[in-house]
Amino acid sequence: MDNETEQSSYFVQSVAKGFEVLKAFDSSSASLSLRELAERTGINKATVRRFALTLVDLGYLRLIEDNRFQLSPKVLDLAVHYLQTLNLPDLAQPILESISATVKESTNLAILDGVEVVYVSRVNAAKRIVGVNLKVGSRLPYYATSLGKALVAWLPENERKKIWEITNIEAFTQNTITTYEKFEEDLAKTRLRGYAIGDEELEEGLRSISMPIINWQGATIAAVNVSTQVIRTDKKKLLEIYLPALQEGVKELNHQTGSKVK
Repeated sequence: MDNETEQSSYFVQSVAKGFEVLKAFDSSSASLSLRELAERTGINKATVRRFALTLVDLGYLRLIEDNRFQLSPKVLDLAVHYLQTLNLPDLAQPILESISATVKESTNLAILDGVEVVYVSRVNAAKRIVGVNLKVGSRLPYYATSLGKALVAWLPENERKKIWEITNIEAFTQNTITTYEKFEEDLAKTRLRGYAIGDEELEEGLRSISMPIINWQGATIAAVNVSTQVIRTDKKKLLEIYLPALQEGVKELNHQTGSKVK
């Protein structure tokens, strides 16, 4: 390598070669023989054998039939530890900005804290969305928002019921869902279509659409929404214009959080 002289004081060739062995595997070569590993890495067969068997002992490779090697699930630990160090709001901010620029509406990232939705990242594209001044740290009742629906829809039923039972249910508008049975019906629709809709349930004139952010374990860790007003956005526009932009942004954020969601 060109900078080998600069690295000579600290560079450990054996570590680099070990990673070369791991990197030799790809989607078209799920398993490799020693000869194939040597060809792909440029390491002689005797040496690559020692590296491969060491990685087997460490749990990152598996030795299968016909003396072939295969990556083990343990390699995912490396990615998981990295993902766990990432700051979700920082990851989400450019994606929220992209969605907002596309639909010319406000976008938000929120998490569930008890029975409330907490805003952790926000791009405000409108002068006024709701009566309160929403900002990072703002809290809203989960059952009256599309964000809240997206956050709880995929929870186990017993957890959804527990959250509902400890919530002080209040009718903010005539559209607010105030019974557990009707709320569960709404969540069933949310799971079926993959997104939640809030239609003047928190405040008259407010309409929004939300989708969940899923981590590598398949758990909902946050939700993203587009907020708009009924006066300028009918349901057709919400689904035909805003939803595709939201889906694209959420797909990217799910990818960055290691989600298995396609």
